[in-house]
Amino acid sequence: MRFKIVATFTAALVSVALAACGGSDTASTSTSSTVTDNVTSTATATTPATTGAAITTGSAACSKAEITKAVSDLPSADYPNASLATGGGAPYKCGGGWAVAFINVGSGMDEVTTTVVWQGEGQFWVPQDRATVCPKPSKVPAAIYDLACNSN
Repeated sequence: MRFKIVATFTAALVSVALAACGGSDTASTSTSSTVTDNVTSTATATTPATTGAAITTGSAACSKAEITKAVSDLPSADYPNASLATGGGAPYKCGGGWAVAFINVGSGMDEVTTTVVWQGEGQFWVPQDRATVCPKPSKVPAAIYDLACNSN
């Protein structure tokens, strides 16, 4: 009889704990899908079967829209009127969870093109200090190292 009471009490605690976490005491399954953008990075979206809500995991997307957003998120005091450079070749490139972009800063006669390097953290691009990440041995992948570290 004592075992039955302990087992019932334990089952009740598990149910309360799961309910507090927003979970369920029933088994759930999930489905995964992989999405590859048109440049180089891959992100994986997992959709729990019990809720239908999407959870984004994996690396930051390497797309013009995401890199443009990363440029617009740069501090305006350091990068006034920042915009993705136009003309010439592709203004950005990604590899191994890192990205490099050529951006225009300033305006009029004071406008210059400079290089910015980001490291992907989750689904976000986080700007990095080139003076810190470029000296060898560098964490910047070889695929983008020259653009990221040996340009302007």
